[in-house]
Amino acid sequence: MSSDSEAKTTEQKTTANSAPDEAPTAVQPSGETPWQRSGGRRITVHVMIALATLFTIVAVFANWTRQQLLDTNAWTKASAELIANPVIRDQVAIYLVDQLYTNVDVPAEIKTVLPKELQPLAPVAAAGARNLITKAANAALEQPAVQSVWTEANKLAHEQFVTAMNGGTSFISTTNGDVTINLGGILTKISTSLGLPSSVTAKIPPGAGEITVIQSQELKQAQQITRALKTSSVVFSVLAFLLFVAAVALAAGARATRLVEVGVGLVLAALAVVVLRSAVGDQVVSSLVTDVSLRPAVSATWDIETSLLAQIATQVAVVGAMLIIAGLLGGPTQAAHKVRGFIAPVVNRFGGACYAVVGLLVLGFLIWAPIPAASRPSFIVVFIILIFFGFYSLRRETLADFPDASIANGHPVHDAGARIGAAFSRAGASVKETTSRAAADVRTRSKEVVDKTMPGGDKESQKMAKLERLVALRDGGALTDEEFAAEKQKILGEDGTTSS
Repeated sequence: MSSDSEAKTTEQKTTANSAPDEAPTAVQPSGETPWQRSGGRRITVHVMIALATLFTIVAVFANWTRQQLLDTNAWTKASAELIANPVIRDQVAIYLVDQLYTNVDVPAEIKTVLPKELQPLAPVAAAGARNLITKAANAALEQPAVQSVWTEANKLAHEQFVTAMNGGTSFISTTNGDVTINLGGILTKISTSLGLPSSVTAKIPPGAGEITVIQSQELKQAQQITRALKTSSVVFSVLAFLLFVAAVALAAGARATRLVEVGVGLVLAALAVVVLRSAVGDQVVSSLVTDVSLRPAVSATWDIETSLLAQIATQVAVVGAMLIIAGLLGGPTQAAHKVRGFIAPVVNRFGGACYAVVGLLVLGFLIWAPIPAASRPSFIVVFIILIFFGFYSLRRETLADFPDASIANGHPVHDAGARIGAAFSRAGASVKETTSRAAADVRTRSKEVVDKTMPGGDKESQKMAKLERLVALRDGGALTDEEFAAEKQKILGEDGTTSS
């Protein structure tokens, strides 16, 4: 019994002694990053990036619709591009001539100017003149003066539209009035340029050529859509931005790779917008136009009106490409490590100069403005912050990975600098030699002139000229000191005398 109790006591002591030793091993950190330890974190980050990509697509369409519909400058610019398009201009000319024939009895007007025996042919003459008048109207629409009338009419109509969408004023009613584009001025201008009698022009009613944009009963619904567009463009843009930022922030230990994924998401969103633009355009043209002859004009109108959408998509793709490059440079891959090692000596040692170079590149990009957003203050501020923060992060990585990096022999930067310095040295020596030879030639010729004007000094002058030329060749590096001494001795001994 005593031995059993002693054994149990020994086991209890052993267990009690071993417990404290095992506890710390259970809570020792594994060395893994939060990204590696948590599967839920990884799933959450990927879901956030996917949602942010979808929100980006919606935000692009919402911003395009808001800008295209509510920005008078964008609307006026698109209107100018519409009238400059030949296919659309043809249809506008046909519409205006139709309005002329609808509002004015053209056969009756022609009948008044025909002889009595030819008056029965007035309807035939009016029908035959229709094509000629259409061609003349098309030619008139090419004139800058007529196009300016078109642009101004669209601008005024859009200003009324925006005012109506914002609730109207005492001059523009949102309950009883319609928003219209009045092309009557263009119709009058064309009829005058065609040489039609003033009686015909006077009979064109004020309402001829009016195109109703929105009827009064549709204004309330349009105003609701406008408010929704304003809200959605801001909400989806902010949501997409916050989700992208949160996804990168949560990916502790793998942020560079997630930054690449964010850039890929933006590029995919831009490509999706381009594909949807083409698909929706085909659907819109097919559903709105049954007459095949009108489809080219409607298709051209869609392309012009959605050109801003393509520009916004391009801007998104450019930002995405920048994030991809930044993520790859700061990533854990071997290629990224080599690139950082290559630039580390320059970036670490000449930080101020590198910041200046980055600033010059940013300035050049903004002056070049390959995308329309480069001229907008909001984009400029965000772009500058992203670029300089990215370079700051890259320099911090190079300082951490390569703290002792230096431009030593064998480094490409050192070798390139040495080659450039050697090239400049060779160029300087060549210039010096050429200059010395030219100076020696000038002195030689001047001596020859002196010799001709001063008889008796030929031999001595020639000897001095040779010595001066010899000195110039030595100074230019063409002769060594030994070669110079030998040649000098020859010159001095030509007449059999020795002199110092």
